[in-house]
Amino acid sequence: MASGDAAAAEDLATRCSNHGRWGAGPPCALALVTRARLLDACALPRRGRVVACGLAPEAGAAAGIETSIHAPRPAPEGVAGRGVLLDLAHAEGVTRLGADEAISPERLDACAESLGVTVEAGDLLLLRTGALADARARGDWEGYRRGPSPGLALGCASWLHRRDVALAACDGRSVAAAGAGARAELPLEQVALRHTGVLLGIHFDLEVLSRACAEDGNYSFLWVAPPLRHPGPNGAQPVALK
Repeated sequence: MASGDAAAAEDLATRCSNHGRWGAGPPCALALVTRARLLDACALPRRGRVVACGLAPEAGAAAGIETSIHAPRPAPEGVAGRGVLLDLAHAEGVTRLGADEAISPERLDACAESLGVTVEAGDLLLLRTGALADARARGDWEGYRRGPSPGLALGCASWLHRRDVALAACDGRSVAAAGAGARAELPLEQVALRHTGVLLGIHFDLEVLSRACAEDGNYSFLWVAPPLRHPGPNGAQPVALK
């Protein structure tokens, strides 16, 4: 990590901290998904459609590439709430964002405005960059796993904190923009997971959901994931209900 990034991450860890906000122990932003917010989310489905957001085994991905959610604490009851898709690739009219493109907070706001959706407290945020679909189309899973990956810029840690996002998941190998090389926790992920308590998801397959949201023009939905048994990465097969 460059010294500038380290200093910025340390500052963000202080400014974006939720330590003590929900009691002792590591902060977990799932506390933001209150009973009232969950009940509101249950009223979102209108079409009676269930859309899988996990990478299916038959998708042909290389071994070791599977949809997972990194949790600061176990969530034995599972995860459910208002899901929001920020379909950056669709909103910007591209098949895939640049290889290691860093998405700024301003681009997140512009995407939400373009799609006619707001990001609210307790939301479960899905970010589509086109990275996974591109790897599948080209059959280049090794490049997907070890090559550069688009994702959030470090400054988005503050954006996630200000908006009280509970979960941020993407269709790449990391939520943060990453260069080539082995998978490692990046500064944004350290701040968001350890200090803000945001759950982080990777290798999400958002292609069917992208089409479904474009069809009805609605980028919010009820989103459900299975129990998360332990802190750290948990395999997941979440679904969106529209």
